[in-house]
Formats: sequence, C-alpha cells, structure tokens
Amino acid sequence: MNRKRSVRLCFLAIVLFSALSVGVDATIPADETPVTSDGILDRSSLDGMTMVTSQSDGLFFLSEDGSQVARLADEDAYFDADRVPEAGTHTILYTAANDITITDCGFSTFCTENRVVLYNLTTGEKQILFSMTAKRTTSDRWHDADYLGTNRIVVADIARDRVFIANTSTGLITWQWQAHQAYNTSSGSQTAEDWTHLNDVEVLSDGRLMVSIRNQDQVVFLDPATGINDSLTLGQDHDPAAENKTLYEQHNPDYIPPATGGPSVLVADSEHNRVVEFQRTESGWEQSWEYDRGLNWPRDADRLPNGNTLVADSRDNQVVEVDSTGQIVWQASVPLPYETERLGSGSESDSGPSAERAGLQSITGESGQNPLLVTLKQVFPDKVINGFSFVLSGLRLSVVGGFLSLLMPGTLLVWGIAEWRWSAYRLRLPIGKWWLWSGDAGRVWTVCSWVAPIRELAVNHLEPWIPALAVWSVWNPTMGRVAGSHPLRPVRVVRL
Repeated sequence: MNRKRSVRLCFLAIVLFSALSVGVDATIPADETPVTSDGILDRSSLDGMTMVTSQSDGLFFLSEDGSQVARLADEDAYFDADRVPEAGTHTILYTAANDITITDCGFSTFCTENRVVLYNLTTGEKQILFSMTAKRTTSDRWHDADYLGTNRIVVADIARDRVFIANTSTGLITWQWQAHQAYNTSSGSQTAEDWTHLNDVEVLSDGRLMVSIRNQDQVVFLDPATGINDSLTLGQDHDPAAENKTLYEQHNPDYIPPATGGPSVLVADSEHNRVVEFQRTESGWEQSWEYDRGLNWPRDADRLPNGNTLVADSRDNQVVEVDSTGQIVWQASVPLPYETERLGSGSESDSGPSAERAGLQSITGESGQNPLLVTLKQVFPDKVINGFSFVLSGLRLSVVGGFLSLLMPGTLLVWGIAEWRWSAYRLRLPIGKWWLWSGDAGRVWTVCSWVAPIRELAVNHLEPWIPALAVWSVWNPTMGRVAGSHPLRPVRVVRL
C-alpha cells in the first residue's frame, strides 16, 4: 500500500468516525414539551413529580415515568429550585440569571441580573423577591438561595464571594459573611473573577448554614454569629494540581440530619465524576458511600426516602435514580441539568436515610467519561470544557460530539489541500508584486496589484513616472525596519 493511499484511508476514517459520532448525538430523541408561563401544571398534587433545573434550557417538570410534563422558560438560566410549602402547596422558589446588554446595563460591559423568584405553578403568579445586577464575569450567576420565612432569604453570592441574608420587603442585606474572613487569596482559583465559586448554601434546623466553596474544595459549617467552625469543615484546600483530594470542585452538598441516620453529607463530587457521602464520627468525617458508575460531571444528588439516590448527571444530559444495588430504576433526558428534586419527598435529602442507616454499599465502576473527553481535559482547562458543554447542550451534542463536529470539516480541509498538492494542478493567484523605486537611496516602496487587468494597465498604458501614495519600508542599521506612509511623489514602476 503506497503512502498516499494510507493517508487517504486515515482521512476517510477520521471523517466517517466524526460523522457517526455526531449523528448518534443528534439522533437522540428530545422530548418536546409546552413552554408556558401562566399556570403550567394543572394537577391537584405535585407529589411524585421530579423538578429539574437546566442551565441552558429551562425548568423541567417530569412525570413518574420520566416523561416531560411541562417546562418553564422565562429566564436565561435556572439553577436552584425548591418547593416552599409555607407559601403554598404549588409554590416554588428558584434562583435564576438573565443576561443584560451593554445598552440596558448602563456600564461599559455586559451585565447579569441575578434574581430569586417565588412562583406559583398553577396560577402562574410570579414574584421577584430579590434581584441584583453584577458585571459580566466568568462566574457572576447566583447558583443558590433558600427561603428563611416571610420576607427573608439567604443567598450564595458567587459574584462577590459571600453569603448574605436579605429582607425581601425592604431590599436590604441584613447580614453577610465574606469568604476573605476565612481564606486568603493564595487559596482557590488564581483569578479574581472566580476566586471561590461559592455555589451553594443550605439552612440547617439549628440555624447554622452549610456552604459549598467549590474552588477551595470544601464544604463548611457557618454560624451566623461566630463564623466557620473549622473542626467541621469537610475537604481540604489543596493546590489545584494536588492529587487524592477529598472533594474536587463539588456542587450541591446535602445535609442528612441525625434523625435519619446522620450527621452525614451527600455531595456531587463533580470533577471526580462521582456522588459521595461522608458520615460524621468521633474522629471526623469518614467516607461511607460512593457511586461513580457511568457518571460524567454530576452536579446534584438527593437521597430519597426509599434509600434510592437521584442524580443530575450534567455532561450526560440526564437525570437518573439509582437503587441500593446501583441499578438505574428511573431516568430522563434533560439538557445540562444542574439541580433536581423529587416533589413530595422533603427538601433535598432531609427525609432520606444516610447510607449507613440504609446499609448502602458503594458502587464503583467505569467512569462515564469518554476517553477522548479525558484527553481533551488534559489539554484544555476546565473553563474551556465547561463553556463548550454549555454551548453544546442546546444543540443536544456532547463535548466529544462537538469536538468531532469541528474536527470533521478541519480534516476535510486538510485532505483537500493534500489532494491538491499531490495533483498536477496549481493555483495561480491574480496578484502581482511591484517595486516602486523613488530614486532615494535606501528607500523602496512595495505595492500589490490584486487584479491582473490593473497590473497590465499599469505596465502597458501608464507613464513610466507616476505619482503614488505607497506603503514603504526603510532599512536603517540603527532603527531597524519601519512601516509607514509616504507623501505623493514621482516613482517609477518596474516589473519584476
């Protein structure tokens, strides 16, 4: 087999593999659901339904069999969503973000409006409890807020590296904790725009706050009066390149109280591609359960009352429920899911048993990551991979599918160039290069005649001396090469 044929077969294999992979992604059926904003659920009870926020495609409501019943799409991005029984049986609280143009923002950059909304699912009544505008950065969108009762909410403010409590009737912030009170800038991310990526806050029954500080790989317990209790901190603030981390850029930790087998924390350990639980013992936090079979960047996990675990598997664009044996007993397709909650099962994991009480055994196996994705993550930083995921989720393509969709036309282009080089044909561009000589020692002007007829006109019909405004270059032993313009002056056209 000659060399050219081998190269052609290689090109063909790349093109066919890319087309097949993209085709598989594109043909995954997507459930089309009504997009409504004025009373989307006409049901006497919401119990048994699953609510899922998508960072790219709305707020989804799924039936008991996993089919999509409805979708709310009023906001650009949805993050946390919780049922709020105190405000009504069909009322939810969600955290969302909307992009604002430079014109509407009033600043010299784009902005993001973060908002916490109380929403009635049957009447469509929408009440914006609190909102705040932030300058557009790599991490400016609030990911979580919790209801504290009438006129009070607590917010995980990712844009300003803080947690705050606000009075929603006055719009005033009544309490706040800043991350710099406990961390210095040598920790976490090395960029000021995304230092802590503080992405979750949960209110515990005793008034403490459990906070996820993603870029420091830690879950902390915060007393509003005294600050962080270091003895309860889960995870270590490692160097980003460190191995054997307890947590690695986690999302949405859930607290399981002593009444149901805790204290324990169930957390989506995102960059480790697993869901993991830690039980509190006399000696500290000890890992009590792990599930990583087939997961690809999970960002939420809830323990259900029956002992099953509900997982938002973000890069696989799906939500799955796994039982104690690790078998998937329920699943649904949702683009780039962020947070999920089974309505009627309590808030997050409050009503679910700890792994220790339920007798759960760890289920480990093959990672859900495509080997090509693993390679891409070694080449590109997480922000690039994550950004690529966000863009592709709306196209129903995986990260690998998106990469291959770019690889295919690139391969075809290189293949075409190679075939041209191997052929007897040559392209001759209608570009002529001319020297315009002024007669001044040391100065030479160069111009390009882009069209052949103009070139012929210049040679055959113009006077040998013409005025010209030329681009010139000067070679000077002390100044080097300088580019600039020269005033009109007579120059002579010389054909090369």
